[in-house]
Amino acid sequence: MIAVKVLRKTQEALDIAGFEFGRPDGAPLPAFSAGSHIDVQVPGGLTRQYSLCNDAAEQHRYRIAVLRDAKSRGGSIGMHDQLHEGATVLISEPRNHFPLVHAERTLLFAGGIGVTPLLCMAQ
Repeated sequence: MIAVKVLRKTQEALDIAGFEFGRPDGAPLPAFSAGSHIDVQVPGGLTRQYSLCNDAAEQHRYRIAVLRDAKSRGGSIGMHDQLHEGATVLISEPRNHFPLVHAERTLLFAGGIGVTPLLCMAQ
C-alpha cells in the first residue's frame, strides 16, 4: 500500500467529488496506463476501487472521481463526508485488468461513473 495525501478535493458535478492524490514528499507515483484503477482504503475501514482519470504521463498525482451513492454501504459516503484535503489515505498501486492493445484506430465508449466502459477496437 502507498500512503498518499489528498492534495485537492473538488465538487465536479452534483454528487460527484474529485480527489487528487500525491505522495506527501512529492516523489513520483507508480506509472499507470489508460483504464487503470486503484484500491482506496476509505475512512471507516472499507476498501473500494476507483478508476484513474488523469493523464497516464503524470506521475506526480492520481485523480479519481467518486459518485455519492444514496444506497452507499459506506464507501462513497465515507469518501464524500470523511476524506478532506490534507488527509492521508492508503491506496494500492494501479492495476489494469483490460489494457488497450495497439490498433490502427481505437474507439472508446463509456457510460459514466460506476459503469464499466465498453472498448471497441477497429482493425
